[in-house]
Order: sequence, then structure tokens, then C-alpha cells
Amino acid sequence: MVCTGNICRSPMAEGLLRLRLLERGCTDVDVLSAGTWAYEGNPASVGALDVFRARGWDLEPHRARELTVELVREADLVVAMTSVHRREILELDPDAGTKTVLIKELAEIEADVVEGDARVRLAALLAGRRPDPRRALDLDDPMGLPSFAYERSFSEIEAGIEVLLELLCPQPGAG
Repeated sequence: MVCTGNICRSPMAEGLLRLRLLERGCTDVDVLSAGTWAYEGNPASVGALDVFRARGWDLEPHRARELTVELVREADLVVAMTSVHRREILELDPDAGTKTVLIKELAEIEADVVEGDARVRLAALLAGRRPDPRRALDLDDPMGLPSFAYERSFSEIEAGIEVLLELLCPQPGAG
């Protein structure tokens, strides 16, 4: 999960995916977040912490991490919050284009449903037809805005996380 400072959007996405995977008993998926302009060690923003606290979850342990070429190369999937982040990811590693998606793109990718493990399903998603680029696919930064902006970001993140969750750890009996 990649955003700018790794204190708002990407920590919320990382935290939510981790929680949902644990709820389903999926322990074989590593989830990390980083920022293209992160200051190492910064805590999550107060707004992000509040969104998690309101749901009974804890984002307090999060510390910002700078995005590195090594992190990009080691990832099977890189989820960016905006097209600017995608461009910055590709500046680090030009070969990452096929495995980099926007969080809001996830719900719109037209992919064949395939049987198999998470890697096979992920490959099918990444091979799917992506939506045409448009501003509406960028997840707005809530930093410095009122709580409703964090709630809106969280809701938009949640939609993408649900797609990833079904892909990486589907419910028994689900596709």
C-alpha cells in the first residue's frame, strides 16, 4: 500500500487488510505500507487513528516507512492511492507497471474468475482489463481535513480491500 507520507491512506489500507485477513484466518499474506515522501518513524495521523479507534481497532503501532526500490521489487502487488504515486513507483522501478494498481481501480478491473491459490488469482486480476485512467480513480488525501474526509477515504479504501480480500483469502464456498 503506497501513499505520500505513509501516515493516512496507506496505513489505513494496510491496517484494514491485515485485520480482515486475520478475521478469516489467513496468515500467509504479508501486507506492508510505505510512502513516496515518508519520514521514517512518523506515527499515523490523528485522523487515521480516530477512524480506527471508532471501530475498536488500533493503528497506534504504525510507523511510517519510505518506499524503496527493494520494497517494490519484493512485492507481488503494489497498491497505490493515486496516479501520482503510481508514477513515482514506476520511477523507482520501471518494471513494476504490471503489478501496480490504484486502490479504487480494484473494484473496476475486469478479470476472469479463476480457481487456484492466491498467486493464481492475483495473476488473473493483474491480467484483467483496467478502467480508463481518470481523476476519480485517485483517492483524495484527507490530511489536515475534518474527520468526514478520513471517513470518506476509509470507505473508499474499504471497497478496494474487499476486492483484495476475496482474491487473497476468499470465504469458504465463495468464488
